[in-house]
Amino acid sequence: MQNAIEITGLLFGYEPKVHVLKGVSLSIDAGSYICVIGHNGSGKSTLAKLMVGLLEPAEGEIKIFGQQLNSSTVNQLRKQLGIVFQNPDNQFIGATVKDDIAFGLENRQVPHAAMEGIISQVLKQVNMLEFADKEPTNLSGGQKQRVAIAGILAMNPDIIIFDEATAMLDPKGKKEIRDLIQTMKVNNPNLTVISITHDVEEAFLSDEVIVMNEGHIMAVGSPLEVFAHEHELNAIRLDQPFIYKMRKALFNQGIEVPDDIRTTEQLVEFLCQ
Repeated sequence: MQNAIEITGLLFGYEPKVHVLKGVSLSIDAGSYICVIGHNGSGKSTLAKLMVGLLEPAEGEIKIFGQQLNSSTVNQLRKQLGIVFQNPDNQFIGATVKDDIAFGLENRQVPHAAMEGIISQVLKQVNMLEFADKEPTNLSGGQKQRVAIAGILAMNPDIIIFDEATAMLDPKGKKEIRDLIQTMKVNNPNLTVISITHDVEEAFLSDEVIVMNEGHIMAVGSPLEVFAHEHELNAIRLDQPFIYKMRKALFNQGIEVPDDIRTTEQLVEFLCQ
């Protein structure tokens, strides 16, 4: 399988001799859904900014689909990348939802005749078509984030990075974005999704979890493999997902839950059967 992103020996610090990332190496398969988790200061958001070329590493290299990311390739490679930040207000430019998405398309020199169809398509994907003529500032936090995601989808990237995209949302908003990511992956299996998150419930839905601690990669594996290390995660102030705790409790009662059950809704349906 092709690597969407390959990182080797990444070293970075905001101040001389004070490194936030300390020799990070990892590879991310094309078409996979990866969650990077860790406490504040672990280096995960810095990693996201390096992957899209917003920061330059002191040492090491980043390859996007085999091509090295550097000052001469960054503009070209960014066409394959999209990033959704924590605060969607920082990404809005247009007076309406439709105008905001059109702005990005204009920058890509998409013909006006094609814009209407693209805008309608991506807003439909994020369940925001009825809000096309609304002002972004009048939307809820979850709705704003869905519009920000629609703006990225309109660019048709190969990789989307969510940098703490649910951190400012209430539980309902977090679930909406989790569900949307699942839908995006079903609609486009070749899309690579990388989510930098504190949300362990989201991480449990991913294909692979990367745990960061103090600038290092502490663990990599499937959600079931990573969250099995309860004591190690607790030591760096990371909890286990509720659904994982329920699986353990049921196992202790003699009920084995299949590995493909990842959500509370799926668990309830399984137990009812």
